[in-house]
Amino acid sequence: MTNTDIISENDGELSKKPKVLIIGAGTCGLRAAEVLIQAGYEVKVLEARDRVGGRIATTTKLGLPLDLGANWIHGNVGNPIIAIAEKANSSYSVDELDDTVVFAPDGSLLPKRLGDDVVTKMWDYFDEGITYSAQNMATIQPNISFMEYYKSKIASEEGWDEERQAYQLQVADLLGSIVATEINKQDFRNLHMEEPIPGENLFLSSTYGPVMDLMAQTVLKEDGCLELNKPVERVETVLTVDSGPVHSVYTKDGEVYTADAVLCSIPLGSLKQDRIKFDPPMPEKIRQSIKHLGYGSLEKTYITFPGAFWMDGPSYFIFLADSTTSDHKTMAAISLAHITPPHNQPTLLFYTHGSASKYITSILQFSSSPQESRAKILQFFQPYISKLPNYSPTNPDCIPRDYVATNWLNDEYAGNGSYTNFPVGLVDGVEDVRVIEEGIEERRLWFCGEHTAPLLGLASVSGAYWAGEVAAKRCLRAFGVEREDVTTVV
Repeated sequence: MTNTDIISENDGELSKKPKVLIIGAGTCGLRAAEVLIQAGYEVKVLEARDRVGGRIATTTKLGLPLDLGANWIHGNVGNPIIAIAEKANSSYSVDELDDTVVFAPDGSLLPKRLGDDVVTKMWDYFDEGITYSAQNMATIQPNISFMEYYKSKIASEEGWDEERQAYQLQVADLLGSIVATEINKQDFRNLHMEEPIPGENLFLSSTYGPVMDLMAQTVLKEDGCLELNKPVERVETVLTVDSGPVHSVYTKDGEVYTADAVLCSIPLGSLKQDRIKFDPPMPEKIRQSIKHLGYGSLEKTYITFPGAFWMDGPSYFIFLADSTTSDHKTMAAISLAHITPPHNQPTLLFYTHGSASKYITSILQFSSSPQESRAKILQFFQPYISKLPNYSPTNPDCIPRDYVATNWLNDEYAGNGSYTNFPVGLVDGVEDVRVIEEGIEERRLWFCGEHTAPLLGLASVSGAYWAGEVAAKRCLRAFGVEREDVTTVV
């Protein structure tokens, strides 16, 4: 294999720059490519899908664009996605989505003060649990779930009757949409890994589409840099005396690409399933760390109506479920009719996780027709829709016009899930993330993604961005280049 000759801008002499192959064109892969291209390296990005973005995707099936993947920028303090979103002229919604009401299991509306207190306490317990976990990880017993801590907080409250305690327990299921699983499966010792980036959470009203388009500009400008529809199946590495590691990367269509270094940014779920074979195999310590971390499911269902019949009410609805049943979990719906014009629309967004996600995606996978899927999914959400303000079964505006449901659980390129989490029994998630992020430097092979992000960015878009940057810097360092002052090219 030969490296590509590039003319040095400083002296005009021929210098050989390494060729780096990046697997995956999601946020992580695109940022890594940007840093390496900025350093003058030859970069090839192979993407399995027919588009960039990975677990970020948009659809216009219901009219205006909607995000199928990430909706939020989590934390606006020091978050690199903010600058990119502003450069893309993105619109945010914050206060518009803060007005919350809570429905009791019987469908009655909780008094506003009580509903607000139930939700506030839920977030307080989560924040306090993160702090306690960070300060006491060494002494917390293994195999303790966050739910056990949450229940202990409820038990410590004075003056609460059984009904008030039940409300607080029922609302806890909403936190599953943060950790992408039921919270009785979230390890308490490692809860500090869920610590958020400081600042406000911003809902991207204009979707992540413009952000991703801007992030992809660098690889699109480089002739031949990005190749779509190229699922990678195997990476073979040979150590040579003169050139160091030489990688041969095999794609599903039979193509073989060579490179001096490889950055693998496929999802943790794909790594757990051995979607790509490595020869020699990756070290056992990396395999074990991949096995230890969890990979959760968070799905979205958008349901649109002829008109936003609930518009004169709040923007965020919480429906408490009976904690003694398992059919319908506590659910939340966001009103997209309340977001900033011109992006507002008569649509509700429902998040599901865990068993509810599995139910929705099983309908999408096994129904005999789109009509059957539609009927079953709308039937599932009807009990929640019927509780909304101004609902009437005879009002045409209350009859769903169409829906879109995500199906990440059945998406092999998403690793059959959504993002990383930390299951009960995990011993030291920080160490597992570190082991994966360090990669195999002697082979010039690194793994990166939201699962290798800095602790404040794990399982987030900003985390994937940072992870790509860190992996690119490791790659540069392996070739003797220290590059701390990287910038965004676009």
